[in-house]
Amino acid sequence: MKRSITICLLLLLPMLAVCQEKLTVKVHPGVELFTIIQILAEKYPQPNPSAYSKEALAYFDQYKNHPAVQKVKSFGNTYTDLVELGWCMSDFPNIKIYEPTGEINWYKMYGKENVLEYLKLCRDFFNDSKFWEFYQQHLPRYTAWGEQMKHKLDSVQYIKNLQDFYRYNADVKWYICVDPLNSWGSHAIMTKAINPQFADLLVYNTGYFTRGGKADADPVFEFKDFENLVWHEGSHVYVNGLLNDHAKEIEALDYLFNKDDDGQKRNNITTWRYCFDETLVRSITAALYKKYRTERLYKRQLAKETLSDFIYVDELAPFIYDKYINSTRYKNFTEFFPQILKFLAEKHPKVK
Repeated sequence: MKRSITICLLLLLPMLAVCQEKLTVKVHPGVELFTIIQILAEKYPQPNPSAYSKEALAYFDQYKNHPAVQKVKSFGNTYTDLVELGWCMSDFPNIKIYEPTGEINWYKMYGKENVLEYLKLCRDFFNDSKFWEFYQQHLPRYTAWGEQMKHKLDSVQYIKNLQDFYRYNADVKWYICVDPLNSWGSHAIMTKAINPQFADLLVYNTGYFTRGGKADADPVFEFKDFENLVWHEGSHVYVNGLLNDHAKEIEALDYLFNKDDDGQKRNNITTWRYCFDETLVRSITAALYKKYRTERLYKRQLAKETLSDFIYVDELAPFIYDKYINSTRYKNFTEFFPQILKFLAEKHPKVK
């Protein structure tokens, strides 16, 4: 029996090592910098009480009249996820700034010149406030928080779930920003648009949400909805090659595109290829909810997709679950994928 257990552990170790390599959990210096500046400008919810928030607010309070703080004040209606601009910075502490070239939402809201000026002023704040010294002093705590959350995430094995589903490897990497001053919520950061240097990372920001926290204790971090990021955003990377390989067959189903539905317009989906990509990964995510979460959460996921006008998910998710997840017929998802196209064509034949 001992020998069998040892063999099983040895077989699992390479998979666990791969999962560890694909996951980074840490306090991102750029996000932390931008969060502090917005807090000083009163353009960000106050952090929940903790020993760290007390130290941070006390240290940086003297810089509340800094030009960077005044600049973000001038933006008027300011959103919490503006702190994602911290990903425009790299090479800390000798910061290099990437100026996004596309029409990102922040350019549309505040004007490109204002956003770029703000980025430079935030770099000035970094230097003037000796932010890097503060960051380095707290690095042991940041590391400890990251390791604690990484241990939690390894225990639920969302990344392994995804790899087990596809039965082949893809170059997917996740980065979780542990955000100790964030009291408002978790969200994904689309680094591809903000800084292509980090386009290979799927980034998720999460904070400290205990409202009754103690002012002399460290924050404790949660990872709500992280499985959705792993299974949904990760699937985009896994299926990208399949979409290219089967482009003609997918295009032949373009008559299924429900382009006039509000949900498609709300999600800025303007082509069938894009619609199919989203429909596919949402169906896979729902099927994974059915396998690894409760039936109630699975049904909620289906209902959410239907309300968003992804009208084929409630058919595809059970099809994927029954014919692929619960089947040994297919070696991997690549082999199964043509069955999805066949299913849609037969279920919804083109009217001549």
